[in-house]
Amino acid sequence: MSLSRRRFITIAAGSLLTANSAFSAPLPGARWQGIALGAHADLRLTGLPEGEAEELLASARAEIERLERIFSLYRADSALVRLNTTGVLDEPAPELLELCSLVSGIHQASRGKFDPSVQPLWAAYADANGTLDRDTLNAARAATGWNKVHVSADQIRIAPGGALTFNGIAQGFITDKIVALLTAQGLETGLISVGEIAAVGLSPDGDGWRIGLAEFEDGQPETSIRLHDQAVATSSPRGTMIGSGGIGSAGIGHILDPVSGLPAPTIWKRVSVMHRSAAVADGLSTAAVLTEPSLLHELIARFPGTRVNAVTDQGTHILS
Repeated sequence: MSLSRRRFITIAAGSLLTANSAFSAPLPGARWQGIALGAHADLRLTGLPEGEAEELLASARAEIERLERIFSLYRADSALVRLNTTGVLDEPAPELLELCSLVSGIHQASRGKFDPSVQPLWAAYADANGTLDRDTLNAARAATGWNKVHVSADQIRIAPGGALTFNGIAQGFITDKIVALLTAQGLETGLISVGEIAAVGLSPDGDGWRIGLAEFEDGQPETSIRLHDQAVATSSPRGTMIGSGGIGSAGIGHILDPVSGLPAPTIWKRVSVMHRSAAVADGLSTAAVLTEPSLLHELIARFPGTRVNAVTDQGTHILS
């Protein structure tokens, strides 16, 4: 089995940000790079004295650590892992309840295409090296369904055999929390990537921050956008593969249709969504790759202020 951790393709890793962005010139401030929820994290603060910027980054790193203990699918001590293991989580954290509320909104708007309860399908495909027989597929599908997740202020419960993954939205959610933390402490301009990208204020050249968009994390950006007080999230069905082929070759795509249980159809090469909330952009980009082009505008219209930059599998560029 070869299953890479889910790392949504918001930019061409660090290459665009270092070579093609305003950060290519030395600037006052500080930078931290690491891993958050299995995704590349890159926080760069500019226009501040180095000591002040380092202090802000330390606060951000502590907040990322705290939120990972809630949402991580890879940490044995996370609240999500406890929920998936026991089926019940008492006294869930406020952030988990907030995220579940946001999930419900995107689930409804996407006609069920966005559904974090697909984790049993993920696990089944991973265990089978990307190829499921019909009985195993049906059994995994029977364990999925957001309607089987019961959320209250006191407790979250999932159905027997069920499990959740917030990898389709938690990176964006954490990005939003880090933006809120830093701006509350006085940050006026900066670029924040905690799996998804958020731009605060204007770049040092006085324009929006320039972000490249690519199908694969290590690929060359095929286009770029400018962000100003917005976030961008990109989903690519072939960005991470489940199976022996690895990224970009044989295997099946990592985004699964919660209704059919099958991998995302070959409609899109990538879908990039821009919104003031990185969590909304993250969830919508996941849902969008399971959505027909004719229904894409209907989906994003439910979230005012949303923009889309997408490429179909035939190479047609769609802007909205």
